[in-house]
Parts: sequence; structure tokens; C-alpha cells
Amino acid sequence: MINRIIKILIVIFILLAGIALFFYFAFSPTPKFMRNNDVDGIKLNVKVGIDERLPIIRTYKLKEYQNLSQDKKDKIKEKIGGKVEGDIPSIHLVFDNKLYFTFEKDGEIIAPENPKIKIYASASDYRDDTKVRVIEGDLSKDSNNRYFYESKRYGTQYERYFMEYLRIEVYYSINGEDYISTFAVFQDNAREGTDFFDNVDLDSPIPPQ
Repeated sequence: MINRIIKILIVIFILLAGIALFFYFAFSPTPKFMRNNDVDGIKLNVKVGIDERLPIIRTYKLKEYQNLSQDKKDKIKEKIGGKVEGDIPSIHLVFDNKLYFTFEKDGEIIAPENPKIKIYASASDYRDDTKVRVIEGDLSKDSNNRYFYESKRYGTQYERYFMEYLRIEVYYSINGEDYISTFAVFQDNAREGTDFFDNVDLDSPIPPQ
């Protein structure tokens, strides 16, 4: 009888622990070890302006990514957007509008071939008729041979402060193999402590930059 009670208590403990872990992972930021992956030792690292948070990056061989079903691609888009508020970083345009990139192979920094960027910028305001704008370009290099890309406001600005959601794809080749890395960030023009509830409409909307 005692052994049976002990077994029941153990089962209850395991169930409660499982439920606690489920809620912990479901309602907390994505752990660091789950924020970036590599394929064949290839990894993209991204620094978002002055923000210390890391984006959630997923890297694939391009041909394999292109063969994924739309449902799987949609799940990837959902994953890189984070689980909770504040899970992904933001480009604070008034301080540093750059995304900084380093490419790794087996833990060593390397230079990829022909890196390009594609940005899907969601409208920041419901009044913007263009709901998603697509921006394509090349990555630049600074004096330290670090790759970077300068972002800017892509949607029509209707209010003093704005926040845009950017889904980003980086295309590059290493040793003749094509890869894609994708992640997401927000971007805004607000200073620290800004209360978006105090936002006001502009007299005239400002077109995209």
C-alpha cells in the first residue's frame, strides 16, 4: 500500500514538473542555446545596433529551404518572431541603424561569397496601404572587414513614434554551396523611456525613406 502511494506521488510530481516546464518555456524568452543554429558548421551571427539581445536565427542550405512546404516556412517565420514580448531585438534608428554580420564555418570567421539581404517590412500603421514592402540590397564592409547593412524607415509614418517589424533573409555562398539565414527584428525611432501611449498623429504623413 505504501509503495503504491509513493508511486502515485512520484507520478503526480512528474506531471506537475512537466506542466511547470511547459509553462516556463511557453511564456519565457527563447533560451540562448536555441537562438541560432548551424548547417555543415555554417552559422550567421547578427548584432542589432546597440541592442544587446540576440535575434533568433535559422540557417539552411538554400536548395533545401526552397523545397520546404509553405506550412514549414510559415512555422519558421513564426519561430524567428519570438515567443513573448521582448524576445527579439530592435534597431533603435536614432542611435545606430546598422545590422552587423559575421559568418562562421566550424567556429572560424570567414568571408562568404556575394552576401545579399532581403527585407520584408510590415507596415507600422493600419492606414498604410502597402502592408509589406520588400527591400533588397548588398551587405557592406567596414574598416574591420565586418559586414553591415544600414536600415531605415520603410513604411509611411503617421505618428511621432513608430515601430516596424522586419523579417530578414540573408543569402550567401560558401565553398560553392548556397545558404539562407533568416531572422526578425523590430525597429523604432523612440528613445529610452518613450511611452508609445503618448503618441500623436503627425500633421502630414511622411512617405517611406
